[in-house]
Amino acid sequence: MYGITAFWSISSIVQLAVYIVSALAFFKLAKLRCMPYPWLAFIPLFNLYVIGYIGDTLKYNTAPFNRYLSDVPLAYALPILSIVSSMAWAVPFLGGLISGILSLVLYLAQVMVYLFVFQQYEPRNKFLFTLLSLIPVVGPALILYSIREYR
Repeated sequence: MYGITAFWSISSIVQLAVYIVSALAFFKLAKLRCMPYPWLAFIPLFNLYVIGYIGDTLKYNTAPFNRYLSDVPLAYALPILSIVSSMAWAVPFLGGLISGILSLVLYLAQVMVYLFVFQQYEPRNKFLFTLLSLIPVVGPALILYSIREYR
């Protein structure tokens, strides 16, 4: 009984730490990109808006993605995709599959924003850093590392 409680407590603390590091990284990046309300990075659904906004400001620097994403407003697409993914469970029979696919698309879109960030701020290591950002806390830590010299 106490083992399960301890596990859930430690798991919750680790998730909170990952969330705070991620929010801090995107807060600093939003301030650097002159976003009007960078503190939105600390609010759960609005942090996707901040990530999408940063992606929107950086996607034009990456030619292959700019061709396909120039008309997609990531600032609105990421939060909407998250909401639809959460609501997809209500669909009978295929709800879990649809939700899983939409969650995967959302995750890949966030990884793509990491690529845009590293393309701008750490171009020599952009692919390595993007690959390492698949690990939850490593991506935000690498963002903080990449923007350390910018003001």
